Amino acid sequence: MNEKTIFELIHSFEQVNHKMTVRWKSRSAHNLGISHIIVLHELRQDGESRPSDLAKRLGFTPASLTHLSGKLADQELIDRRQDDLDRRTTYWSITEKGIALLDQAQKDGHATRGELFSHLTEEEQTTLLAIYQKLEKSLQD
Repeated sequence: MNEKTIFELIHSFEQVNHKMTVRWKSRSAHNLGISHIIVLHELRQDGESRPSDLAKRLGFTPASLTHLSGKLADQELIDRRQDDLDRRTTYWSITEKGIALLDQAQKDGHATRGELFSHLTEEEQTTLLAIYQKLEKSLQD
């Protein structure tokens, strides 16, 4: 792949991702980004977690996760508690309000996916996802 092609590919990925995000956010009544939703999803799926563990699993920096938590806590979407034995350690968990918001975000996401990918066959959608996952895995190694 020549230099020009890799930049065109990156630009194309960015354009598609940006447009998907804008469409999804236009359906949503909340003022949260994709990263906030990913944190809520992870907390719902795996339960209470230390922020450092969550950051590691999601590939976020601890600082960016701390920034995200402010908005999530302010909107009462997560609870933060300190460890009884080590006050330096905190744990986050998703609240009922967070679960309700996540459910709605997932419905909005499903509708957006249907709108954006309706011109692709199921096989093409599966292949696209597999390609993205393979690229993501190769970038982690």
